[in-house]
Amino acid sequence: MRRLFILLIVILGLGSNLLKADVEVGIVEKLGNYLPMDLEFTNDQGKKVILRDIIKKPTILMFVYYHCPGICSPLLTGVSEVVDRADIVPGKDYQLLTISFDHTESWDKAKKWKENHLKGLERQISPDAWYFLVGDSISVRKITDAVGFYFKPDGKGDFIHGAALYSIAPDGKIIRYLFGTEFNPFDFKMAVLEAEKGLPLPTVNRILKFCYSYDPQGRKYMFNVTRVAGTIMLIALSVFFVILIAKKKKTKEEVKNG
Repeated sequence: MRRLFILLIVILGLGSNLLKADVEVGIVEKLGNYLPMDLEFTNDQGKKVILRDIIKKPTILMFVYYHCPGICSPLLTGVSEVVDRADIVPGKDYQLLTISFDHTESWDKAKKWKENHLKGLERQISPDAWYFLVGDSISVRKITDAVGFYFKPDGKGDFIHGAALYSIAPDGKIIRYLFGTEFNPFDFKMAVLEAEKGLPLPTVNRILKFCYSYDPQGRKYMFNVTRVAGTIMLIALSVFFVILIAKKKKTKEEVKNG
């Protein structure tokens, strides 16, 4: 059954990128686009919130619907697993944002799903680190269109849709897509670091961003051999010239003093 889920994701998610126009169901990458930050949703406490008021740091966005019998639960399970395994801290380094794309769902369902998934985490995180929201049909459609997430009712009370995570910068810019329901901790961390968008990074994180680059075809972060090798050669040449100049200077002084 799990293989069928993954196959469905591939068909809906990756295959849809071949047909950029008139996509009915699937996920089309819209890197560089911005979320409509003025949209209003309802949180798991029944309070109205505006996106710009809650997206204050790198954000991992995901779309589900809370009564989904298919890939929504595996998606959130995959998120919980990578949150436990990645060496970045939710609430400090980034935040999570889950939005139901079924506009008929109420905030009490969001509350139940949040409680269940927070309890399922091995690491303890602040409730403010992971938002679960619901919204009206207009807000839902605007935000899903902005990121290229397309879905449709199946006529039986459920939806046909794909699965992915969206890395969002603090200003709402769409930075990266991570497809599927299982996520590599390294890819997850790199997607968060890229979403920091100019904010100060620890030295180790800056080195990671320098040494690894995103491969659009493989949809993974790859070690950038050319960049690293070029840098090493440049440093080696610089050291060589410094030594050469210092040696030449020392020889001249010896001749002068001799």
